[in-house]
Amino acid sequence: MKKFQLLILFSLFLIVACKTKENVSTNTNKEARAKNYSFETVENDPTKTQIYTLKNGLKVYLSINKDEPRIQSYIAVKAGSKFDPAETTGLAHYLEHMMFKGTHKIGTKDWKKEKVLLDQIAKKFEEHKNEFKEAKKKELYKEIDRLSYEASKLAIANEYDKMVSSLGAKGTNAYTSNERTVYVNDIPSNELEKFLKIEGERFQTLVLRLFHTELETVYEEFNRSQDNDGRWVYQGVLEGLFPNHPYGTQTTIGIGKHLKNPSLYNIENYFNNYYRPNNVAICLSGDLNSNETIAYIEKYFGDWEKKDIPEFVVPEYKKLESPVIKETFGPQQETVYLGYQFDGAGTKDAMMISIIDMLLANSQAGLIDLNLNLSQKVLSAGSFPQILKDHAVHFLYGYPKEGQSLTDVKDLLLGEINKVKKGEFEDWLVEAVVTDLKLNRIRKIEKNRGRASLMVDAFINDLDWKYMVNEFDQMEKITKADIVSFAKQHYQENYVVSYKKMGKAQRHSVPKPAITELELDRESKSEFLTEFEKMKSARVEPIFMNFEKQIIRAEVNGLPFSYIKNTTNELFSLSYIFDMGSDHSKELALAVSYLPYLGTEKYSAEDLKKQFFKLGLDFKVNTGRDKMYITLSGLEKNVAEGVKLFEHILHNVTPDKKAYKDLVLSILKKRTDAKLDKGTILRSGLVNIAKYGKENPFTDKLSEKKLQSIHTENLCKEIKSLTKYPHRIFYYGEKDSKDIISMLNETHTVNITLEASEKKIYKEKEFNSPRVYFTPYDMQQVELYLLAPDKKFNAEYMAASMLFNEYFGAGLSSIVFQEIREKKALAYAAYSWYSNAKSVDENNYVYGYIGTQHDKLKDAVATMFEILNEMPTAELQFAGAKQAVLKKIETSRKTGSSVYWEYENAQKRGLDYDINETIYEIVSEFDMNQLNAFFEEHIKGKNFSICVIGNKNTIDKNVLKSMGEVKIVSLEEAFGF
Repeated sequence: MKKFQLLILFSLFLIVACKTKENVSTNTNKEARAKNYSFETVENDPTKTQIYTLKNGLKVYLSINKDEPRIQSYIAVKAGSKFDPAETTGLAHYLEHMMFKGTHKIGTKDWKKEKVLLDQIAKKFEEHKNEFKEAKKKELYKEIDRLSYEASKLAIANEYDKMVSSLGAKGTNAYTSNERTVYVNDIPSNELEKFLKIEGERFQTLVLRLFHTELETVYEEFNRSQDNDGRWVYQGVLEGLFPNHPYGTQTTIGIGKHLKNPSLYNIENYFNNYYRPNNVAICLSGDLNSNETIAYIEKYFGDWEKKDIPEFVVPEYKKLESPVIKETFGPQQETVYLGYQFDGAGTKDAMMISIIDMLLANSQAGLIDLNLNLSQKVLSAGSFPQILKDHAVHFLYGYPKEGQSLTDVKDLLLGEINKVKKGEFEDWLVEAVVTDLKLNRIRKIEKNRGRASLMVDAFINDLDWKYMVNEFDQMEKITKADIVSFAKQHYQENYVVSYKKMGKAQRHSVPKPAITELELDRESKSEFLTEFEKMKSARVEPIFMNFEKQIIRAEVNGLPFSYIKNTTNELFSLSYIFDMGSDHSKELALAVSYLPYLGTEKYSAEDLKKQFFKLGLDFKVNTGRDKMYITLSGLEKNVAEGVKLFEHILHNVTPDKKAYKDLVLSILKKRTDAKLDKGTILRSGLVNIAKYGKENPFTDKLSEKKLQSIHTENLCKEIKSLTKYPHRIFYYGEKDSKDIISMLNETHTVNITLEASEKKIYKEKEFNSPRVYFTPYDMQQVELYLLAPDKKFNAEYMAASMLFNEYFGAGLSSIVFQEIREKKALAYAAYSWYSNAKSVDENNYVYGYIGTQHDKLKDAVATMFEILNEMPTAELQFAGAKQAVLKKIETSRKTGSSVYWEYENAQKRGLDYDINETIYEIVSEFDMNQLNAFFEEHIKGKNFSICVIGNKNTIDKNVLKSMGEVKIVSLEEAFGF
């Protein structure tokens, strides 16, 4: 049966289902069908976006995509750090956090009583802000803490998140930047009205509930930002370019003294000024009905009162006449950033720098790609534009090789800019760049998230949708002469250079105030929730993958061939898949990393990059521990030419001794730089030590001596022999499978004569007692991972573990989040999860993570272990988690190439079917007793290994000892060199 017919039948099923449900909100549906709304549209728009503006000014963007019964929602507010009062920076970001705390209807047991206490708290915070005597400030904060504790007795924990989770929402979050605050949800399409009812309530009413514990979370976020050297080198450019504009004078997170002295009155004023319908857009992409959606939005947002938005006066900009130099210091790898200032979104400047940026760095054939990265003149380099409303910035960046100065890297970057100014690039590159930008847009709008994010950009930057649709048509008119003229005029001595150097970071943290543990009510319901639960939605029937039916199977020259048709666009991907990786052969993995720097007798390495880019194609080779993928992707009209080039490279590479020598130096420098990165130290170094001991997959590398002794001819032989190993082929594209098979039969020569070497097995350690692995690092915070092995992979555990993760460790309404962050304000980030192994021969693991301050480590860890040994029981919360799992499965659809990759993952686990079908059946009948039984068998009583990274001078050694036997792990031990 054709897909279209199935959709019709499925739609009829939903209509019938709706009629058989009680209390379905049919009035709005009837009204929507009766009224035909008039939308703004743009001709030849591939997203077919429809735009509607309510009478109160609320903007709505809609794009219909029937790939799965879900809708991506972005609700965007023109409210970011640019609009923060200079005396209370960080305010927009504060507000974003508070928007999840409920309203006078959501999250309260008795609003009248609670409001009295919240008003008192707001008044005390104002007194605290205006008080300068430290002793008096502490007394006021004690009173704030006391009042907050009393107010918490009247609050209901995370009721907003419980409601959206019960709908089957995914990715519930928000972000704040310079000019926007955006609230994110991915919801089932059948729950749209209920979702809009919740959002209509929370966007029209602000309640600063549980403020002082959330304030502590913002402190933590601020402290985490202090440990990010990259943030500071980037900020240095903005400070230099915009000394009198909030882009440069105010960060989104704010400054410490403002965070410590918040004004709830200012936050409320900000909300009242900027959270107005004429300053907000609802951006929706997915399986929706346009008229019905607007009817819902008018119902729940139509009474929202509009108001004049405070005008932002753009400060006058004084153009730089000479370079401005900024420096920052810290423990992470050295880097240099350059920045040039331009006019903002929608201007000629913004369009020109987008093209010039791709001329410089498009990951294949840009000037920086070829002249600096491919030639290995730097460790790595690139560029990117940041296009904001008032101004745009073109950033260039580079990381030095061993022994190379940051000034040298800066000069090399400027040298590539000078080539643009001189026109030292080939004429075809301009057209190819615009084509690549189009391809990136095509890939982006395949997904609902990509479509919705384009809508947000248009709204925030006041760009007409016609501009968004036709911008590439305008780009195609730009000539090489236009680019050279523009570059000569705008890329002069008017730049800021920001150096990140090794040294002691001059930063500070916001200290932790004393906070009384709050009351936490998981079982009560507000009147809003009670009424909300009476709204019924037709359930969506889950559709599970059928690998046998959805994947076409055949052979190409005796090799297994799989095919899925692309019905969405003109792009394709072709993959050769090998069941061998770095655990089978370190030399083979090295050869693969050497390949991008090699040419053939017919083409140089640079020529090959250019050829692929001209054709709108991308050629990649990736090696994992047990798999290797050779992939060609891009415009399908050029697939035949691309495959010929693809095959030519694999069979005809020639050695380049200089390229290999430079590659070895880069490998060694990257290894050294990795030892400076706290994330790599923790997640790779310490976690692997904890799992396997000294000999592990992370430390098992080719030594410097071995790297230098390898002959390049042997590496080329490894590459040429690749197709002699058993492999399989997967193709995703528009062309008929028979045509692709015919083409590959001619071009993909096969002579299977080799077998992969035996895979190296790393023996996992026994976790007989709690152990702590600690590596000192100069940082404001402390981060730790907990891990403990469970049994080998078993498909029978997957349903219980999915439900456990939803209930216990993931999301704003999870047990871990509530106990550690919401109730006690002990960490910015805390979560835990049960991880099912990716292969049948590997162990499952229980994991946990905490990111906190040194002085809160003891209490945070104690709380984590307390709930890992005695899981709190909350029937209402369990019911919500269960519904969340079921609705996510009901409305999730794997489409396109993802079906094949899901099949590959299933095969590694010994499965040949969609495990979600089994999970759905089991979870449907699951109860709290069964979840407790899973917890008792698989979670409780584990001997955890705890990996910790933090400042050795401030961390409490006694706290570490209390967690288990402590081993100080040096960087040499963690990295194996």
